Amino acid sequence: TGPTGDTGPTGDTGPTGPTATICIRTDPNNGCSVAEGSDTVASGIASHAEGSNTIASGGASHAEGSGTTASGDFSHAEGIFTTASGDFSHAEGFITTANGDFSHAEGGGTIASGRASHAEGGSTTASGAASHAEGENTIANANFSHAEGRGTTASGDSSHAEGSFTTASGFASHAEGRLTTASGDFSHAEGENTTTAGFQNAHIMGRFGDAEEPNSWFIANGTTSVLRGLGAKWLASNGQMYIDGTTYNTGGADVAEMFETIDSNNIDVGYFVTLEGDKIKLATSADEFILGISSATPSLLGGSAELNWHGRYVLDEWGRRIYHEVTIPAKKDQDGNEITPELLEIQPVINPKWDPQCEYIPRKKRPEWVSVGLMGKILVRDDGTCQVNGYCRPNDEGIATATTSGYRVMKRTRLNQVLVLFAPDYKKTGINNVEQLEKLVKLKEQGYLTEEEFNKQKQILLNS
Repeated sequence: TGPTGDTGPTGDTGPTGPTATICIRTDPNNGCSVAEGSDTVASGIASHAEGSNTIASGGASHAEGSGTTASGDFSHAEGIFTTASGDFSHAEGFITTANGDFSHAEGGGTIASGRASHAEGGSTTASGAASHAEGENTIANANFSHAEGRGTTASGDSSHAEGSFTTASGFASHAEGRLTTASGDFSHAEGENTTTAGFQNAHIMGRFGDAEEPNSWFIANGTTSVLRGLGAKWLASNGQMYIDGTTYNTGGADVAEMFETIDSNNIDVGYFVTLEGDKIKLATSADEFILGISSATPSLLGGSAELNWHGRYVLDEWGRRIYHEVTIPAKKDQDGNEITPELLEIQPVINPKWDPQCEYIPRKKRPEWVSVGLMGKILVRDDGTCQVNGYCRPNDEGIATATTSGYRVMKRTRLNQVLVLFAPDYKKTGINNVEQLEKLVKLKEQGYLTEEEFNKQKQILLNS
C-alpha cells in the first residue's frame, strides 16, 4: 500500500489511473443523504434516491425505481415516472402524481392533487381535499368526494359517483348505475340514464327519466334517452302518489274506509255495520241502510291516517292542504364558506294544534277505528243458514242470515263464515223499483229472459 504499491499514486486507482465507479454516494453534510444506482440525486436533507434517474429533493424523501421524483418533504415516489411533490405524499406505479399534501397516487396515469386525496386505478384524478378516485378515468374534484367505477365524476362536495359514466354534482349527492346524474343537493340518481334535474333531496330510479320536483321520489320508465318518462312518482308538494299503469294490483279483495265507532268500542271483523251520523255501529235486521262489512283484508283502505294525525296540516273548506312559501337559509361551513345556497320552498302550513312531541297512534292500532269494506268480495259471519248462490242480510246481531234478496252469497268458507259480494244498495241510492221493473220487461221482450226467469227477478225486486 506504499507509493509504489497497487493502490498507490501510480497504481490503477491512483491519480494517473482511470476514475473509479462509485455506486453509492452519501453526503454527511446533507443529513447523510444517500444516492445509489444510476444517475440518481438525493439533494434533500436525509433523503434517499435509488434506482435509475431518480430524484429525492424533499427533506427525508425517498425516490426509487426509474424516473421518479420525491420533491415533497417526507414524500415517497416509486415505480416508473412517478412524482410525489406534496409533503408526506406517496406516488407509486406508472406515471402517477401525488402533488397534494398527504396524498396517495397509485396505478397508472393517476393524479392525487387534493390535500389528503387518493387516486388509484387507471387515469383517475382526485383533486378535491380528502377525495378518492378509483377505477378507470374517474374524477373526484370536489372536497370529500368519491368517484369509482368507469368514467364517473363526483363534482359536488361530499358526493359519491359510482358505476359507469355517472355524475354526482350536487352537495352530498349520490349517482350510481349508468349515465345517471345526481345534480341536486342531497339527491340520488340510480339505474340507467336518470337525472334528478337539479332538484334537492330528489330520488330517481329506473331508466330514461327525470325528477320533477324536490324532496320527492320517482321511478323512471322511458324507452330511450329521447323518449323519456316516468312510471310512478310520489310528490312532496301535495303528498300524492301516481302510477302510470292501468291496474293497481293488491292481495286484498274489497275497497274499504276507516270509520269510528259510535261508542268508541271495537267492532270485530266480519260484521254488517250501518251509520249513525258519521260513526258506525252493528247493523240489525231493522236497518234499511247497510254501510258495509268490517273487513280484515281490504285491497284499498281510505281514511287510514297511517302516517300522521289527520289534523297535522291546515286545510281549506274542501279538505285540501294549504301551502305557503318558506325560505331555507343558506348553509355555511365553520369558515363561513357557503355549502348550499338559500332556497325558497313550497311547504304545507302546519296546524298550530298539532303537537309534534305527542306520540301518534295510527287508526289501525286504535280500537275505536274499524276498516269497513264498502264494495267487493268480503268474508262475513253467518248463522249457518246462508246458501251458495242465495242472498243474505244482517240479523239483529250484525251476522248474515239467509234472505230472498240482499247480498249474494258466493261461497261457504267455514261453519259460520261465508264469502259475499257486497255492492251498493241501488234501491237506497235513487234507482227505484219501477225503473228496475221496466228494465226487466225490456229484457223479457228482447228474449234475454224466460218467463220463469222474469218472474223470479220480479219477485226479488218486489221483496227488496
